[in-house]
Amino acid sequence: MDHETAFTKSFILSAKRARFLQGLADPKTRKEALERLSCELPYMTGFAMEVPGHQDFPNELEKLLRAKGAGPRCHVIADGLKADGRELALREALNLVCLHDRGAVLLCLPGHLAYYKPESPRPGIILERP
Repeated sequence: MDHETAFTKSFILSAKRARFLQGLADPKTRKEALERLSCELPYMTGFAMEVPGHQDFPNELEKLLRAKGAGPRCHVIADGLKADGRELALREALNLVCLHDRGAVLLCLPGHLAYYKPESPRPGIILERP
């Protein structure tokens, strides 16, 4: 199972899963699916934790994600970034998305740990499933 499928099955509301995953999978509709990241990602709130403002910066987020089991690399889903759909070093990805004003998701552990950065200025969200 790829990162995006695992993320969708673990964290996206069941009523929205098929459409979200289909949107990401099809190059023709991916841009539209990515634009939704900026507005409202339909995630399951029971697995979400808002990142406190003082920790919603690359260095602090990296420490937080690593403490939760993140490895050195992550998969990027991002509206308006060339890094979308690629695997990057966690630090590099955090630097990119924290400075980016649109929505993005970093998939750290497939189906278990992700960081969702909604459109600025809203706070980031850690999505974690045991």
